[in-house]
Amino acid sequence: MLARSAIANRRPERRRGASLALFAGLLAAAAVTAQSQQNNTPAPQPQRPVTPAVQTPQVKRPPGAVNGVNAPAAPANLSQALSNLANAARSPANAPQANTPQGRLPQASRFNVASLNNQSPAARAVQSQMFLGHPGPAGSTVSRAPNGNIVRTASDGSVLDVRSPAKGMYIQHGLDGSRRITVEHPDRSRVFVTSRGVPYVQHPYMFRGRPMDHRTFVVQGKVFHAFYRPYNYGGTMLDVYAPTRFYDPAFYQGATTAFAKPVGYTWGYATQSAPWFSYYKGYFTPDPTYSTPQAWLADFVLGASLAVAYTTAPPASQASPAGTSPAVTPEVKRALADEIDHQVKQESLEAQANAQNRDPPPGAGGVVQELADRQPHVFVVASDLDLVDPSGRRCSVSEGDVVQVVSTPNPGTGTADAVVMASKGGSECERSAQVQVAVSDLQEMQNHMRATIDMGLASSEPGKKAPTVPATFAATAPPPDPNAGHEIEQQQQLAALVDG
Repeated sequence: MLARSAIANRRPERRRGASLALFAGLLAAAAVTAQSQQNNTPAPQPQRPVTPAVQTPQVKRPPGAVNGVNAPAAPANLSQALSNLANAARSPANAPQANTPQGRLPQASRFNVASLNNQSPAARAVQSQMFLGHPGPAGSTVSRAPNGNIVRTASDGSVLDVRSPAKGMYIQHGLDGSRRITVEHPDRSRVFVTSRGVPYVQHPYMFRGRPMDHRTFVVQGKVFHAFYRPYNYGGTMLDVYAPTRFYDPAFYQGATTAFAKPVGYTWGYATQSAPWFSYYKGYFTPDPTYSTPQAWLADFVLGASLAVAYTTAPPASQASPAGTSPAVTPEVKRALADEIDHQVKQESLEAQANAQNRDPPPGAGGVVQELADRQPHVFVVASDLDLVDPSGRRCSVSEGDVVQVVSTPNPGTGTADAVVMASKGGSECERSAQVQVAVSDLQEMQNHMRATIDMGLASSEPGKKAPTVPATFAATAPPPDPNAGHEIEQQQQLAALVDG
């Protein structure tokens, strides 16, 4: 049992919080009860939005606690629940936040990345202030249409991007035929629509004189929501994930402390051959044992990301996107576990501030502040993105790919240099490809990881038992937007007219 401090004596939050609702909703079409292979006794069943019963995954774990932390229980709703659904923010708060000079970072990662020449990605990519953060491929051009829209075309004349200043709309056309629509309104409201992934509607509100952003996600007719703290970087508003509840400090310490000995673990989706895992197992295979909670969380984040990708956009073909050797190597997982360690510790700092009734300053814990430490950082891709490789060729990354950022952000281009650590082949960027990634997209990757880590912590055995306290803003936070689905449909129709 985790040690308790004064925070544990405060009234715990009975619901897990809106910040988990997106992933709990996506992964929880049913509640999965964990069983121990040792004694075959059902583990406590957590509260989830939707709870029909499904077959339970088997978990093997040693008796008792290890280093004060019980071996993790089966992640609720990550296996059969996804099959059913498919078938039907280390730096302190006062660290520098913006306008950090760009520069290469030391090669401190365990992953042997390609040598990064700062001029290499930019030499063939075509930068445009009209599409800041998203350089075009070699030969691409930007023009203004008679109706005022700004259009970027490839060298073959195909349309890459369309921006409508009058409507605040930005449309990105993906290599795979997908389309991403982002609409920014003058009041800072946003609508994000994607043909692959999770759409949302975002509205601003104020808490104690500070701005907050509230997102309502819509998935297969269901709505879930989460909260963010906005900050300005280079004239662009970015959003940092804001947890709605926190654990005792001892819990976070346990979640970043190695086990006394490796813990055996069986993932239900692997033994039950969940459709998403069968499809992606040439790319990702979970480990059978774990030496640290962070390593377990790394597999949780990867598995959850791929499961959601499969669920929200089932592939037309069941052919595996990668070969028989997993593309996510042990080196990639170790680097990802290091990043998870950083993010859990960041949440621990936020928990301490919350206990003192202090609000984080703008950008605290965000990706700009994180990259200012001049160390490489690893992120799991949150949604499909088109990028440009060193040859100037378009390539893509998709949800569940892994990139390592190897430079500080560049305010002039709105990007940071990165190396692709793991991808799924085909039109995707090759492993070790050097790419530029928009800082706004990196922020969303960090948000995605923070929210998924939170779900992993809540799904672990100690997480189910540990008391939580609400974030200061949670009591007055707005509910999900009931009109989000309608707004998303409206913008889809409008985008079709803009695309013409």
